[in-house]
Amino acid sequence: MSAYANQIPLDKGRTPLQEFPAPIVAKARYDGENASASSVISLTHDTTSLEVAAVGGPAAIKWIATSDTTSSVYTSSTIAGAAASSINFDHVVGTGTVRRFVIPKETVNVPINSVVGVNRREGLYQRVAIKSVGIASVLTIEF
Repeated sequence: MSAYANQIPLDKGRTPLQEFPAPIVAKARYDGENASASSVISLTHDTTSLEVAAVGGPAAIKWIATSDTTSSVYTSSTIAGAAASSINFDHVVGTGTVRRFVIPKETVNVPINSVVGVNRREGLYQRVAIKSVGIASVLTIEF
């Protein structure tokens, strides 16, 4: 397994600071409010992790494959009376919480003979769909 995600910070005694985010600046930021449909975000070439905050209600996210041109997040609030088979999401962020995610691998990394970011080089997912569940805001940051 390759180590592609940003490291967590260490204190002066080299002890990992588990509850602290990596000491890096965000690559991109998104703010979705009261979304009845999901937003599909194309990640930057250097994105290895996401931070998702659900404000006022929960949020759902789904990793979208490069080959998938129509996918989105569907929750029970997306379609009235939705059948369990039509609901598709990979993670839920609870109301009033912030979660960090390391971008999972979509494909086996293939040596690339050009200059590319770590996201592409490692074969990570390049897109993610995010949706608030009900009336809420979702703040997303790429690292």
